Amino acid sequence: MSAALRPDGPTELLVGLDIGTTMTKAAVVGPDGQEISWGTVPTPWRTVASGAETWPADILGAAARAIGDALDAAPPGEVVGLGVTSMAETVVLLGEDGSPVAPAIAWHDSRGEDEAIELAEVFGATAFSQRTGLVASPMCTLAKLAWHSRHNGPPARRALSVADWVVHSLGGEQVAEASLASRTGALSLAGRRWWAEGLEWAGARPDLFPPVVQAGERAGRVARGSLARLQGLDRGRSDALGRLENAALTTAGHDHMCIAAGLGAVRPGQILDSCGTAEAFVRTVPALDTPAVGRAVEAGLDAGWHTVPGMYALITGQLLGLMLERVLALLGVTGPDALAALDAAGELTPAGPLVVVQEGFDTPASIRGVGPTASPAALWTAALNCLSDGAMRITGAMQSVAGPATELVLSGGWARCAGLRRRRGALAPTVRWPAVTEAGARGAAMFGGCAAGLFSGPHDFPVPADRLV
Repeated sequence: MSAALRPDGPTELLVGLDIGTTMTKAAVVGPDGQEISWGTVPTPWRTVASGAETWPADILGAAARAIGDALDAAPPGEVVGLGVTSMAETVVLLGEDGSPVAPAIAWHDSRGEDEAIELAEVFGATAFSQRTGLVASPMCTLAKLAWHSRHNGPPARRALSVADWVVHSLGGEQVAEASLASRTGALSLAGRRWWAEGLEWAGARPDLFPPVVQAGERAGRVARGSLARLQGLDRGRSDALGRLENAALTTAGHDHMCIAAGLGAVRPGQILDSCGTAEAFVRTVPALDTPAVGRAVEAGLDAGWHTVPGMYALITGQLLGLMLERVLALLGVTGPDALAALDAAGELTPAGPLVVVQEGFDTPASIRGVGPTASPAALWTAALNCLSDGAMRITGAMQSVAGPATELVLSGGWARCAGLRRRRGALAPTVRWPAVTEAGARGAAMFGGCAAGLFSGPHDFPVPADRLV
């Protein structure tokens, strides 16, 4: 799917690519931060018993289609920068010849459960968290690397995050962007060094991951040969991909941190609320010492390097869109008009005894208290109440570590839900909803502007106007 906002635009253009869990999105953006055109395709996964996986070439194919659609709808102009952001934890494993040797395992896949338990036992759960800013879980890349090794997976010479893989495939150097590296469980946050002992435990090489860099650092330029491969994956649908040749390349980091930087939600007291399939809350803080990292994890937060130079991010989340989509499916509600009608009815209908309970990030929600007053609108109210309670707990934990919140910045498709927005007003004195169509892709494009020399860093990015609600 592609769309365009305006028929003309600046002579220099930036392209941003956001490879999310559900969708892969591209945007063409002007140096003034205005979105010009978009392309969106599903992120290709293959369902397996443990969850999901995909072949790295399929990731590139989706990237080619999304970028091609966005450029097809864009006005003339030179593409000077391309930034790529992505989901975290999932990596592409490369062999000695630089080619992928195995499918890329989804971050939410259950492979690595036994290895995560062992990881905490061998190194100590608290010591691991203080070192990495994470809880030892199968989500950590390190646990999945151990699973790969112990199930006789082919030897890997290099591991690249999804965003780093796409940048490298287009002609960039092999690098590891810091915010994505922080999600692997293989990075010692203090000193930003790869953890040799942990990698040895996982059966991986000490140099499996490449050098750590900052989001926005130029990793190279789009090469003609790499571009030909991308055009081949697009199956000749779009001639516009040729416009990428020689554009400066960069990794724009973990998608949530990229969004925070792109929307200007990185000042003290601000919290980004990224309302997607999974809802992520991100707060930017000065770099933490080891004991403070441990306290953040004890409070239920993850800590790691940000896309903003020299800063850390506190991040955690809950299953927002996934839970709401299941409620809508249960009610037989399809399409935006039907959703809007249900949301409006929910604003007038209390939940009563009806309660939706979400006991864990990866635990299916349950419905309780189905009595005589139960109705579709009451169930919708109960679902939003459940998510509101979770958001209160999360932002409270962030305040216990970093002090009071002054502003909440909304992003993501579910921010369109009026009932959700109203409830989020209780989380901070000010709530802002920037007028951006694809915040991740726009943020990635801004980091592409850093690589092209248009911006010195995130504090130079144009801040979008807010929606009037």
